[in-house]
Amino acid sequence: MAKICVFCSSTDELNQDYIDTAIKMGQLMGEQGHHLIYGGSHLGLMGELSREFAEHSEEITEIIPKIFEHVAVKKHNCIVTENFGERLRNMQELSDAFIVLPGGFGSIHELIDVLVAKQIRLHNKPLVVVNTNNLYTPIIEQVKKIIDEGLAPKDNLPFLHVVATPEEALDYIKNYEPAEVKDKLGS
Repeated sequence: MAKICVFCSSTDELNQDYIDTAIKMGQLMGEQGHHLIYGGSHLGLMGELSREFAEHSEEITEIIPKIFEHVAVKKHNCIVTENFGERLRNMQELSDAFIVLPGGFGSIHELIDVLVAKQIRLHNKPLVVVNTNNLYTPIIEQVKKIIDEGLAPKDNLPFLHVVATPEEALDYIKNYEPAEVKDKLGS
């Protein structure tokens, strides 16, 4: 069983493809016996993901900042943090792996933060993006361009793994082998 942190949207009235992806991820994670760590909201994809997961398992940790405590599910292990930075630190410390589902600015922030933490060797955990409807393609291309331009080391490219489906994301985590990388600062 892996403790998997899933980043995704907390906005309602989304494209059905995004909803289906979140529901499938919740189903598969629950059936496979993983522990879900997520943003704690009952809204949007977070709500879809956690409701489906809860049909199969009670191994859920909700981490939500105090400012959004009013939308917290609070049915499982709920951690209320002072701010977003503390929330993300908790998510990174408690998780064995990270999955990014369709999301907004918050999900992009979380993706980049986990990517940077991996680059500077604060962790070597799997980070996988489920690129439903090519939502994240521009960000993925930007990461590649940064590496191509020499602004980040070439050995950083494998840090961000991209897949099309929840099944592929969980397979990647199951078979993950950390890449050996040079220290970014050369020390």
